[in-house]
Amino acid sequence: MPKTTPLQHVKKLFGSKDQLVARVAELLPSSFSGESAEDFKKRLKYVANSKLIRLVEVGEKAKKLGGVQAIVDKIAELKGQAKDKDFKAALAKFSVPSLVDLHQSLTRKAKTTEAKPAEAKKTEKKADKKKA
Repeated sequence: MPKTTPLQHVKKLFGSKDQLVARVAELLPSSFSGESAEDFKKRLKYVANSKLIRLVEVGEKAKKLGGVQAIVDKIAELKGQAKDKDFKAALAKFSVPSLVDLHQSLTRKAKTTEAKPAEAKKTEKKADKKKA
């Protein structure tokens, strides 16, 4: 089965590139701070379809996580700097895709560090049994 091209993917999911651009502008409103929404949409019309599809996916993940401020709070908590207002202010200046990627990597890292102590306890128990 042949792989679909980004243009085919856009037509299948959104109908047209204009609708895809509107969806990206809706999901990432903080991206065009300092410029009007119309200028942002005009600029997005020249962006590759594959990148626009990725931006929609990132925007939906950000929406699912609770928005930009919620992601900033979760990142600060994962880093152990939940009370550091300056750190949160610096994080709030990041782009939405950067925040989502950072949150994913920190979440993945937290899961692996939680799993390692459990594995260490299992190996200690096995070592104790072998000694006895």
